[in-house]
Amino acid sequence: MTAAGRSVDTLLAAAGLDPATGVELVEASRLAAVAFDPSLPLIVLRATPGAELMPPLPGRHSHPGSAGVLQRLYPSGHPARRLVDGEERAIADLTDAELAAADWYVPALDPLDNFASPHGMAAISARLRAPDGCPWDRRQTHATLRPFVLEEAYETVDAIERGTAGDLAEELGDLFLQIILHAQLAAEEGTFDLADVYRTLGAKIVRRHPHVFGDLEVSSAEQVLRNWEVIKAAERTDAGRPPSPFADIARALPALAASREIQERASSLGWDADAMEGVWAKVREELGELAEADEQAAASTREARLHELGDLLFAIVNLSRWMKLDPEEALRAANRRWMERHAAVEALAVERGLVLGELDLAGKDALWDEIKGQRVRG
Repeated sequence: MTAAGRSVDTLLAAAGLDPATGVELVEASRLAAVAFDPSLPLIVLRATPGAELMPPLPGRHSHPGSAGVLQRLYPSGHPARRLVDGEERAIADLTDAELAAADWYVPALDPLDNFASPHGMAAISARLRAPDGCPWDRRQTHATLRPFVLEEAYETVDAIERGTAGDLAEELGDLFLQIILHAQLAAEEGTFDLADVYRTLGAKIVRRHPHVFGDLEVSSAEQVLRNWEVIKAAERTDAGRPPSPFADIARALPALAASREIQERASSLGWDADAMEGVWAKVREELGELAEADEQAAASTREARLHELGDLLFAIVNLSRWMKLDPEEALRAANRRWMERHAAVEALAVERGLVLGELDLAGKDALWDEIKGQRVRG
């Protein structure tokens, strides 16, 4: 019997379903709290009298109510049939009260229409890679997809910095597609599949947060980072990997990001200045050494000056870490700021009938300083 006293067999018969092929039964008040899959047929049971809506699952926070969950997971025109009288309604027109008052049958979505479920993209990816799928997708390998992973990651960062919420949702989807495609390729090779990706990630996050999922107590974010590095070191040892805490830093990381990661790990191991004064002193020291190498350019080799420039950049990255600032973000903002100011200078030159390319450096600087002053006053 169901929780409300109806026979499961009766409900299945009314919906015309064979349980052997898979079916989901969820009480209306629990729809937001249950991870059901729209690619399976769903029976929404009428709510127990007095039942309150259950809190939504993480990831469904923006789904208001039971009807809202269905409306987010199914196309607006998808039908729902009331089992007591066979009346069919579009999901877009259903209300929480109507769902709670009767038993409803919601037909399964085709896997290729299951857009709002984690399983939908996996089905779409498999279809793209099928013998009669997309020639371009069928030609891809892990290696050929590498540039797209980086491209989508950078576009996601750009959406975080300059885009709308819709832009970010779209770019996160594009980035997720890369994960889906690599998992599909691996599944075809028989090495791993998407379930392994989920399992590995979930287990790693739980393992590395014993202060959340275990008994460990921490007093600061810095202590969390130190524990994180200790746990990672143990993982490397258990896996037979090089014991160095720096051995697994990705070689494809941009240099600024890699430098920050190196210094974060070094700090967690006790390799750090005692105070900000020491960090500033190191920056001044490296700047002086670079200036000295440049002044002696005739005697200094290119490699020597490159060496000193690298040391200065490394020291500046450490300074940014102490300031709790991201050097990559700071430099991107500086790049963007320069380009925006240059565009404003070009517009100002046109407004005054000047040809920017014909101005000497002093003339260009005068326009630049005027634009900069406007931005500061604004």
